[in-house]
Amino acid sequence: MLDLTVVVLSYEDVRRQTARGARVVDVRTPQEYVYLHLQGAIPLAAPRFGFQLLSSHQLDRGDRVIVVAQSPVSGHVAAREIDAVGVDVIGIFASLPRTWEGKGLLVQLGELVFPDRFLTYVRDHPDADIVDVREPIEKERFPFPQTTRSLPFSKWPAGSEGLDSGRPIIFLAGRDDRAILAARDTMVRGFPRVGYLVGGYDAYHHPRSYDPKEAARTTAHHGVFI
Repeated sequence: MLDLTVVVLSYEDVRRQTARGARVVDVRTPQEYVYLHLQGAIPLAAPRFGFQLLSSHQLDRGDRVIVVAQSPVSGHVAAREIDAVGVDVIGIFASLPRTWEGKGLLVQLGELVFPDRFLTYVRDHPDADIVDVREPIEKERFPFPQTTRSLPFSKWPAGSEGLDSGRPIIFLAGRDDRAILAARDTMVRGFPRVGYLVGGYDAYHHPRSYDPKEAARTTAHHGVFI
């Protein structure tokens, strides 16, 4: 059984253990994962986040893992569940993500495109693949001419095998919920440049009613997805 006196790991601990082959399990919200995560981190398969629908990545008995969490408390809760399936939890890493890269950890950043910068982003990245994960009825009622392909989220990941890892990939939805989940799964598959339109179609066409900071707080703390 897991000893809950297990240490909260330092930056050096994480560097050392990953060099020895430890796997990294990230139990933060999908939005936090897409924004910034340690390279190679696996989002924990949790029904609340719908990950079991998106990826076949699993932990195996005997794996040694580091749990990345928003706080030591949430990390301990996740560590208990991971330990129960026979996986060896080395420790919990719960420092501020914005400090990771400066401390020498390898990270992957998502390309978060805010509504007021979207057209500029498209102009500056002519090779970007703008992927619409809305359903056909949504696209018919609310066209978004800048999209380059359609992959309805209800059928995900069908069709996603056609994505090109050599191009920046920006997902968009009615709001940013489904786009975040699609971006997360694509990152797990090893794509280096992935992001989403923050706030989605709604924020792009109704900018006065959208507060990105409030949306980020709502999504991060309550997991509000459709």
